[in-house]
Amino acid sequence: MRKQQKSENDLLKTYARIISLTLIIVIMGVIGTKHFSTVDSIGTKSLELEHSRLLYVLAMVKSQWLSQGRPDSLKLSWENMSVSSANKQFETDSIRASKNIIKMSDEGWPQLDSESVAGCKELWQQLMASDLHDIKAEVLYQNETKICRFATEQSGSISYQTTSGRVIFFDDNG
Repeated sequence: MRKQQKSENDLLKTYARIISLTLIIVIMGVIGTKHFSTVDSIGTKSLELEHSRLLYVLAMVKSQWLSQGRPDSLKLSWENMSVSSANKQFETDSIRASKNIIKMSDEGWPQLDSESVAGCKELWQQLMASDLHDIKAEVLYQNETKICRFATEQSGSISYQTTSGRVIFFDDNG
């Protein structure tokens, strides 16, 4: 009889452990799901901040363009402040673009040097003094509408229309 009680007792302990382990796994699953759903929104928030920054930079560039008498090109002075020593490619790009002169439209909006994805990347780097790898953005260029689109995996994107200076932030997550 004693052996049977001992084995029943061991069986109850085993069931209690299984139930406890199942509850812990369920709780960890719920916490993990909530955590990873906020990670996507953090990426989108970062893109929202870049959108606000781009708007401020464009306003500053236009103000500088107006104060200098509406020139065809404009030299930006903040680009040299953000050279990353860890990223050698970015450093060589900064040296190459150390003049940091951007073409301006007749309406006072920054223009692309080349109407391509590379032109969009270069304009972003000149205006924002940061690398697109920092926000993990994919760059697209629509030649017919003259729009640069900077999109992230989190489904957010910023579009810059070079002809009107219009900047639009899209959050496809809702």
